[in-house]
Amino acid sequence: MPNSTISSSKVYYFCGVGLLVLGWQFLSMVYGAVLVPSPADTLRAIGLLIKTGELGENLLITFRRQICGLSLGIMCGFLSGFLAGCFQRLEWLMQPLISFLLAVPAIIFVTMAMVWLGMGDKMTVFLVALLVFPIMHINTMEGIKTIDRALLEMAQVYRLPLLQKVKKIYLPGMKHGLIAGFSLAMASSIRLTIMAEMLGAREGMGQRVAITRAYLETDQLFAWVLVLLTILISLEFIIIRPLKRSVNRTKQLNSPTAG
Repeated sequence: MPNSTISSSKVYYFCGVGLLVLGWQFLSMVYGAVLVPSPADTLRAIGLLIKTGELGENLLITFRRQICGLSLGIMCGFLSGFLAGCFQRLEWLMQPLISFLLAVPAIIFVTMAMVWLGMGDKMTVFLVALLVFPIMHINTMEGIKTIDRALLEMAQVYRLPLLQKVKKIYLPGMKHGLIAGFSLAMASSIRLTIMAEMLGAREGMGQRVAITRAYLETDQLFAWVLVLLTILISLEFIIIRPLKRSVNRTKQLNSPTAG
């Protein structure tokens, strides 16, 4: 039964994709290729980007910035979230900063980063790290709070070493929260990198999107957007969903009713 449900969901998913492509083709026929390039025109534009090497070059630049900012934001968010989850006073102390980072529109931070760091790598990495940080902080902290307190008390009674406590209790208990935070942070980091490059970089995918928009090269604009969507969907199916399935399987195996 579950296998048939999964197969049905895949069929409907691809049917939905087909409907989107048909709608895209219809809009292209109605408004013309200047405003809405057809799927075929967009694929030809992607082929040209690959042939000239422009796609690969800008992808590498964007991914380098995104990975650096994501790694920095995740490390800082994990550390602060872990400490805040263990010490409630620290959680209260950091709450105004976390609320501020989540409430202020990202475009404001882009403008501030451009003033402080100029245009380029430093600004983009700083922005991504800054806005990934609260996502990972909150999910790590909530993961700490879901750990069974009886296990922590038992570890304290038996004087379990800190490293063993982290390995045997904290990390397994936090796994679901960490993966949720990592998934959201990864998807957000790509969008943030593109936005930062559009406004304050001289190279990268975001900068190419800004240039194609300025010169009304709509076929290349749609090509870059399609590349971005392909990246996000690939990350969802290759990394994020397998991680979530792994966590769900672990929870089922560890549940009292398993077996």
